[in-house]
Amino acid sequence: MDVTADQTLAQELLKDLRETQIKLEAARTEAASLKVLLALRTHQHDQAWQDGRRLAAALEDAEARTKAATEQDAARENTASAEAVAMADERTEAVRTVLSAVLASIGQRALDRRRFQEMIARAGREAPDQGPGAARHAVLLTEARRVLGIAE
Repeated sequence: MDVTADQTLAQELLKDLRETQIKLEAARTEAASLKVLLALRTHQHDQAWQDGRRLAAALEDAEARTKAATEQDAARENTASAEAVAMADERTEAVRTVLSAVLASIGQRALDRRRFQEMIARAGREAPDQGPGAARHAVLLTEARRVLGIAE
């Protein structure tokens, strides 16, 4: 019985060994599957992180461009406003020049047309030809014609 008990024990150990080998192979297969899954998830995570960085950079770039465009628009508006104010100031100055010429040309009886025209011509020569000051020319001409009664 000794031999039979040893043989039975050997057969049981062999059976246990085979079951353990099967379990080991299943565990190795599962580990390989998990490695593949881990690699896939890591790759997906890396892709998502890179996409997030790209989107963040694109958003920052878009915000910077929007801010620059807004600042340029504001600068243009300020420049346009400043130019409009400068032109209005020049037109006002031209009207003052015409009024000063009228007051300086009024004699005891009437307006000295010749003196008035000389003063307006001098003011026209002194007015700049470019920039906001160029608006003086049109105002001087219009208002001088009005004072002299010349139809436009």
